[in-house]
Amino acid sequence: MPKPGALTQRLRMADPDVVHGYGDRVAARPRELVGDEEYEQHYRVEQFGASRIRLEVVCSRGDRRIGHVLEDLYDAGTDLSELTKDQLTEALARRGVDHDRHLRHEPVLPWHILNHVHAGAEQELATTLAEWEARS
Repeated sequence: MPKPGALTQRLRMADPDVVHGYGDRVAARPRELVGDEEYEQHYRVEQFGASRIRLEVVCSRGDRRIGHVLEDLYDAGTDLSELTKDQLTEALARRGVDHDRHLRHEPVLPWHILNHVHAGAEQELATTLAEWEARS
């Protein structure tokens, strides 16, 4: 998740469903290596649920309207621990916020005035991640 002052600060927000898929792949490999019984006794791969990632995505890049979106979801009785992309997209649209805007790569973010990240290292990370995603 892009954070100010980190090499990832200008990357697009990762799709929560894709991130969850990465976690599943990470969990599957040790299971393959040690077997089910050994894995169950000694290993655990923790990952956030997709609904939490969805909320973090819009909260990280959102403006004050996001508070109203969260309030609307709460008032509608939505279980935020099971929030779907469709529910979130609809709630955002009702407040005039475009969900896809939060997943795109943005050259200027609200914290651009605090930018102290080495541009070459930032670009190298972005290139490496793009190559990794293309192979996946």
